[in-house]
Amino acid sequence: MITIKSKNTQVLESSLRFTEDGKSVKYQANTDLYVEGNTYNELVTPKTIFDLICPLSDVGNILDITQKQIDSYIIVNYPPLS
Repeated sequence: MITIKSKNTQVLESSLRFTEDGKSVKYQANTDLYVEGNTYNELVTPKTIFDLICPLSDVGNILDITQKQIDSYIIVNYPPLS
């Protein structure tokens, strides 16, 4: 099975904006997409993921929250191939 994964994820701090209700931040992140199991580590596709959301109450874990949202993005946009 061919699966896309991400690594080297970085939250773009300059993109942080409060949501209209003021309870979350909306932002972007850069990540490197790669094919799981590929031994050529330099073969990655840089990707900016938009419209990420993190509750202010959990902003201390923004990188973990970001990675979960990116993982969901990958499943929807690049489903595993058998």
